[in-house]
Amino acid sequence: MATPIESIELRMMLLKSLNSRVEIVTNFGLIVGEVFQIQLFDVPVDYVILKESEDSFILIPFFSINSLIIVEKEGDL
Repeated sequence: MATPIESIELRMMLLKSLNSRVEIVTNFGLIVGEVFQIQLFDVPVDYVILKESEDSFILIPFFSINSLIIVEKEGDL
């Protein structure tokens, strides 16, 4: 489980990555998607929402994230 400091650091990285394409590695596998703005949903602060496609969203708890890779930042070509 992520410590409070690790959760804050991860949240800061994810907030900087809003609308960017990322890969998140968990114990269950690799998840690829766009970091979605958390404020639009009633989600606890220690979760991230990834948009996989127009109709598919995934809610990932911070404690299950092993690594975060930014694939494409918003605005990159």
